[in-house]
Amino acid sequence: MKSRIGISVCLAVVILGLGATSFSQMPGMGNGSGAFIGYEGHNMDHDLILPQVAVGQHYTTSLLLLNMGNSQVMNWVPAVNLITAGKVYFYSQDGARLTVSVNGGPPATEFSFSLGPSESAYYDLSSTGADTPGWALIDVDEPAGGSGWGMMDGQTMTRGMRIMADVFYTYSGAGQPASRVGVVPSMYEMGKFATSIISAQSKDDLYTGVAVVNTSAKAVNVTLRLKDRSGNALATTPLTLNPGSQTARFIHELFPAVLPSNFQGFLEVDSNDEGIVTMGLLVSQGILTSVPMAHYGQIKMMP
Repeated sequence: MKSRIGISVCLAVVILGLGATSFSQMPGMGNGSGAFIGYEGHNMDHDLILPQVAVGQHYTTSLLLLNMGNSQVMNWVPAVNLITAGKVYFYSQDGARLTVSVNGGPPATEFSFSLGPSESAYYDLSSTGADTPGWALIDVDEPAGGSGWGMMDGQTMTRGMRIMADVFYTYSGAGQPASRVGVVPSMYEMGKFATSIISAQSKDDLYTGVAVVNTSAKAVNVTLRLKDRSGNALATTPLTLNPGSQTARFIHELFPAVLPSNFQGFLEVDSNDEGIVTMGLLVSQGILTSVPMAHYGQIKMMP
């Protein structure tokens, strides 16, 4: 088994469900209308980030997009205003553009989409080269003058809230699909990813890891902190990520000198810089799945 996550192991299915949502025509401003100008000049705030993409000889990544605009539910919005468009951009681990074939088409580093109300589209991403990891940005257009869609769960429906995305990784051996895993991309929200926490294990053939992406236009500093079940910090390790770069590592790679045998605890990913997005990973008996992480911002004393 190679040490890097996502390229060296088979994949199995695990779907992280989207939370329940509700639509409302309530006026007022919620979150989602801000701006964080990140890598390659994109406004990352409330766009969708896929921290791990894998394509190549053994891997394909499939992307399903659904327009959340619903003419029957959102009857105050003209159907033409429910059309949602945008682009999907692909990046290698060093931030360079990643070339993929979309639905068997010519090599490309990005593609455009436009979906009518409640319309969905399925995109197979592949490559004939060596197995290659990276990440992707699902950049949803913001209509002039705001979305006008109302609110969902107390937030104005802008940008990434207008699209539901599911991602499926497929590993094929000897030309046949061996296994699949499904995940949901993260929505980047300014101030939310200051700290991410994942339950961590390392024993027998069970390993926890994390994928970390810097969507910022500048280098960011990250602190990885390993804690035992009592909350005691066993070790920390610094990580600097250049603009647009991504890494995916196991905890036994990050903390080889201090990791106890049969470890159970937690891994914290901290940063004072904007732009970090994370995804938890777990490998058991050569099968890779995704595990949920908790994300929050700075904790402060009440005034």
